[in-house]
Amino acid sequence: MAEEKKSRHYLTGKEVRAIAKENAKITRALEKKKKRKAAESEFVTQMKDPSNILEVEDLHTYFFTDQGVVKAVNGVSFEIPQGSTVGVVGESGCGKSVTSMSIMQLLQGPAGQIYSGSIRFKSYDYKREADGSPIPIWDDDEAGNPQYDVAKDKKGNPKLDKEGKPITVRRQKRDAYGTLQYEMEEKVFDIAQMPTKEMYRLRGRQIAMIFQEPMTSLNPVFTIGNQLDEVTLLHFPGATKEDAKRRSIEMLNLVGIAMPERVYKSYPHELSGGMRQRVMISMALAGDPRLIIADEPTTALDVTIQAQILDLLRDLKTRINGSILLITHDLGIIAEMADYVVVMYAGRIIERGTASEIFHHPKHPYTIGLQKSKPTMDSESDSLFNIPGNVPNPIDMPDYCYFRERCSGCVKACFGEYPPMIQVSPTHFVACHLYDKETK
Repeated sequence: MAEEKKSRHYLTGKEVRAIAKENAKITRALEKKKKRKAAESEFVTQMKDPSNILEVEDLHTYFFTDQGVVKAVNGVSFEIPQGSTVGVVGESGCGKSVTSMSIMQLLQGPAGQIYSGSIRFKSYDYKREADGSPIPIWDDDEAGNPQYDVAKDKKGNPKLDKEGKPITVRRQKRDAYGTLQYEMEEKVFDIAQMPTKEMYRLRGRQIAMIFQEPMTSLNPVFTIGNQLDEVTLLHFPGATKEDAKRRSIEMLNLVGIAMPERVYKSYPHELSGGMRQRVMISMALAGDPRLIIADEPTTALDVTIQAQILDLLRDLKTRINGSILLITHDLGIIAEMADYVVVMYAGRIIERGTASEIFHHPKHPYTIGLQKSKPTMDSESDSLFNIPGNVPNPIDMPDYCYFRERCSGCVKACFGEYPPMIQVSPTHFVACHLYDKETK
């Protein structure tokens, strides 16, 4: 009877209700944690390596369904060094996009939740007064005397007092794009512990995201200018519509769009796919981000536009001295763009290292299989290589290596516990018993 119960592929109504009840209890607690009012000390932390911009440590992101808990990200750990590009590869459903959504806190709740782990991000945040307002940088003359300008409202019109005279305010310094400047300081936040309301300080400004399909990411009923201006008006204190428009047009210029004033007034449907993707990149850049997450940014584009977008990303990374987390299933893009590579399978990282190590000295059988499945000019075979078998059921993952049933290089140890992450060089790690000296 026990064997029969274990082998069946369905749940009874009683079991579904029990699962839903337990899930509701867990998700309520996690939602309450996200909506809490928290002091900054609760989510301020320190980086383990000061040279990193992001450190993800033992991240678990689950989806609580009536059939069970889907462990979409199950103990993921990696880091992104300042000024580098880290590529995440793996087949569809391996947890790449869920990892990026976890970093942005964009998971669809209450079903999707960051269950445990740390996401440490080094931000460049506003210094604030006791009342929470940012501290301005004043533009004084050479003698240190204050300079004054006529105050303007959000629409850029002069403010007047009761007598109809212009109101003057102390002049504040502006950056190259004409945006008001404030004193800044470096802080490290643990995104996994941040309430949703506090995450607004980072999302869209410190961390920006370029989504897969620009047509579904842009609102069809608003002009490009309206959607770009929103970034400046939301994330830059004191910005007027005039400031926002100037910055938006500069961003469109930055990504190589001809006639930016015309594009600024256009609707998304009036632009080509490549132009829309450039708009998405300009929107990501508008907040001066330290980290750009590009989630398969070239999926819906033809190869010539793909090349232009990749060249643009590479150029912009150097220009803004930022870091990029590039998520894709295209190994060719990773080989061209990435400094470091993370290979994911069934919600776990199975290999990570420099791009050179992953492409020239792959260790895990899955990584080797991925590379074999990509067509090459010198291939003599008429058919493409494919990895046999299927990914395990994400609701009922085994306690041994997830790739065991599909692997051609199994050893005796593969029938034991899940392999630990083994270091094969200073920067190269692999989760495979083939390289564990203690199990051989």
